[in-house]
Amino acid sequence: MKIAICDDCLEDIRQLEECIKESKFCPQDQDFYEYSSGEALLADYRDFDVIFLDMKIGEGMNGTLTAQNIRKRDSKVIILFYSQFESPASRISSIRPYDYLLKQYSKEELTQCLDIVLEEVQNREEVPRLPVVCDGKIFILRISDIIYIQIYRKGSQIWLTDKKTEEIWGSGLSEKERKQTIETKTRLKEYYQELKDYGFIYASESYIINAEKVVSRQKDFVRMQGGHNLSVVRRMKKAFDEELGKYYGVRYNRARTKKE
Repeated sequence: MKIAICDDCLEDIRQLEECIKESKFCPQDQDFYEYSSGEALLADYRDFDVIFLDMKIGEGMNGTLTAQNIRKRDSKVIILFYSQFESPASRISSIRPYDYLLKQYSKEELTQCLDIVLEEVQNREEVPRLPVVCDGKIFILRISDIIYIQIYRKGSQIWLTDKKTEEIWGSGLSEKERKQTIETKTRLKEYYQELKDYGFIYASESYIINAEKVVSRQKDFVRMQGGHNLSVVRRMKKAFDEELGKYYGVRYNRARTKKE
């Protein structure tokens, strides 16, 4: 698992790492990503499983602001505050932290809390995550965040759901101001190879659609969530319909099995 610790006190980082390594849910060869500032963490952001944040990190960005910026990029990562002092719940509620650990906890108290969070990481359903670089920032996307991906200049353009758009850019912007796409230098073929086993299908040489976001299949196009109508080119219709049927057939069988 990928664990990040952001704290300007190296001694506190080492103590936390030792406690984590002693957890029965921690892999024996566990490595850590260490950061002494919120700015450094955000500049090197990856698809972390767990992030431990000190509330006061040097003279720069504090833990709350760092967490707010993390949430704009990654809505699912587990965030825990690890601090010497408590913070009012109203200040951190929007960040949805998993827990708030105090550095003065006894080793037994801290170990008990760490066992719970590490077990949670292990038990989480394996959902593919897609790190995307855009304008020098890294955004962590889930399958459910993407409607479709199309060729854009020498790379690709990813169309996001309304929910993910709001998470990244906030809800204060008007519909015209909100940017519902992310442009990347990664080519469409590369995304297809990475996502083809998760319901992404070519409807044209120019774009792949997320079958999960299909509203209806019309004669010559497919209607997607968000009001997108995307043409299915004639030479791809047969393969497209076979893949779409296979996807929903698998999903139907899984749903039926669960009910039984």
